[in-house]
Amino acid sequence: MSEAKRIDRFSLAFSAGVHLVVLVAAWLSAKTTRPQVEFVIPDVELVSPAPMELAEVEQDAAEEIVTETPAAEPAEALEPEPEPVVEPEPEPVVEPEPEPMVEDEPEPDEPDPVDEAEAPEPEVPEREPELTADVSEPVEVADETTEATTTEEADAEETGEDINARLEGVRREYPEYYENIIRQINRCFRRPAEGRWETTVAFAILKDGSVTDARFLARSGNTDFDFQALRAVVDCAGKGRFGPLPEGLPYERLPVAFDFRPSGDARTQGPTADPILSVFP
Repeated sequence: MSEAKRIDRFSLAFSAGVHLVVLVAAWLSAKTTRPQVEFVIPDVELVSPAPMELAEVEQDAAEEIVTETPAAEPAEALEPEPEPVVEPEPEPVVEPEPEPMVEDEPEPDEPDPVDEAEAPEPEVPEREPELTADVSEPVEVADETTEATTTEEADAEETGEDINARLEGVRREYPEYYENIIRQINRCFRRPAEGRWETTVAFAILKDGSVTDARFLARSGNTDFDFQALRAVVDCAGKGRFGPLPEGLPYERLPVAFDFRPSGDARTQGPTADPILSVFP
């Protein structure tokens, strides 16, 4: 009997719990469910008009739709526009230029006469010496202390004879410098093995021994030979090998003409042959 009572109590408790859960779930669902919207449908009655009224309404509508359109007017004929007339520009009138007025130049005033005694005598510039190796006979140099000069000595100075005489004296007084010019050029010149060409190179030795104004006085016709001679003077011997002019020379520059001639020529045998060195104005 006791076991049967226990089973009934358990069944009742379980049944009561299930019903309680169902009730709670129903309550919660009813509370969370949105209220349904009720739609109101109005009542509409369709009433058809009488046949006569409908015909009158259609006629009135047709009369309102029909509109009168005015007839299109014919397009006016387009007249061509007249072309613009270009007037020629008038030619400019050139006025003749007036002739310049030539004014008479005033006559120069005559200079006042100057007494011949007051007029200074013109200074005669001294000529540079011309060294030549073709002097056959030595000429003695006139003594600078001589006060009186003859007419023949003056004529000799104008013709250059006195200049040659002075240079011959320079050659005698400074033979080492003269020989050094020939020696240095012969050392620098590369003489070709074949050919008998001749050329003359002119140059000037300045007081410090440098060379300037180098040029050809005579060409051989062989370009290589000519420029070998020019380079021997300018690029080799002229680079200080001559040395400065002797202190006793009263000249700022010594013009020289050097003749390059083939070896074996009787005129140029030996480094100090006379015709090989001369001086130009």
